[in-house]
Amino acid sequence: MVDTQIKKPTQPALDFGRKIYRIGPKSRPFLLISARTAIITGILWIATATLAMYSLVNGSASITVGEALQAVAGNGDSFTTMIVVEWRAPRILLAILLGATLAMSGAIFQNLTANPLGSPDVIGFQTGSYTGALIVMLVIGGSSAATMVGALTGGIVTAMVVFFLASKRGFAGGVRLIIVGIGVSAILASINVWILLTASVEDAIMASLWGAGNLSGTSWKSLALAAVGSIVFIGTAVLLARPMRLMQIGVPFAVALGQNVKVVQIMAVIAGIGLTALATATAGPISFIALAAPQIARRLVHVDGLALAPSAAVGSFLLILADTIAQRINPESPLPVGIVTVSIGGVYFLWLLLREGRRK
Repeated sequence: MVDTQIKKPTQPALDFGRKIYRIGPKSRPFLLISARTAIITGILWIATATLAMYSLVNGSASITVGEALQAVAGNGDSFTTMIVVEWRAPRILLAILLGATLAMSGAIFQNLTANPLGSPDVIGFQTGSYTGALIVMLVIGGSSAATMVGALTGGIVTAMVVFFLASKRGFAGGVRLIIVGIGVSAILASINVWILLTASVEDAIMASLWGAGNLSGTSWKSLALAAVGSIVFIGTAVLLARPMRLMQIGVPFAVALGQNVKVVQIMAVIAGIGLTALATATAGPISFIALAAPQIARRLVHVDGLALAPSAAVGSFLLILADTIAQRINPESPLPVGIVTVSIGGVYFLWLLLREGRRK
């Protein structure tokens, strides 16, 4: 006798790749994160913490992990405390913070423009920040605080000009925004070269070091200023994550669900510009983090849209890795971190081009 009973297919108890966690109210969560995203993001933060501990104890003055922990707890000797607490710790924490802010800014602009090239360093915001800083440093002759204000102002003004020139019927399209941004960036780069050529050799060298992206000389004060400013813009970006995902599906779809698309776009632009401008004002233009980190994050977590959490984790890991390499590749004359990030970004995009070429 044949058993004709239909058996239900067995289902796995838990699918770590597809399970979705909701953060926020049940009816309207402001953040959705898959189990795969959570696991990979956690692994990235563990790798970042491991690299941070290595940078804390390793260098021209080698310190054991126990000595470093004692110095952090306030029980170390004066020499170890100076090395660990006053020099290395704020630099490491600033690298982690700025890597996250730059990556989140890149993710926002790439989502808004629907183009992987729509990052702040391509659109010209970082070049504008450098122009503002150069005017303060070499033309006006302001202090370091005034230089930060000049960099912030330059980045914001450049962003306003780019969006004004790229706007059509009140909206700046993706390709149009990138083309206008590249053109404005080229003009500002020429102005920057002219300012450097008219300055004295010593001033030009110092300004060029700042323009290469440099984390040296970081203090707890500069870290605190960057952290306070970043909290506001990071919070804004997190709150905008859900409406930006809806907009990526389609503007009519987002409008039908009650989203004010124009307000969301304006707030997203403000958050993205603020994250980039703060990072540039604190450490100078650090290229390729905002461009590469979101793309690497999306490939790791297998999503096509906005991926703020993994992008921030990748950005922090890349920047602290670049800073670690910059300090140790030639200990007697450490490199600016921006030079290493450009090298890492170049290698990544070379691999990407070769990979796409093989596919075709």
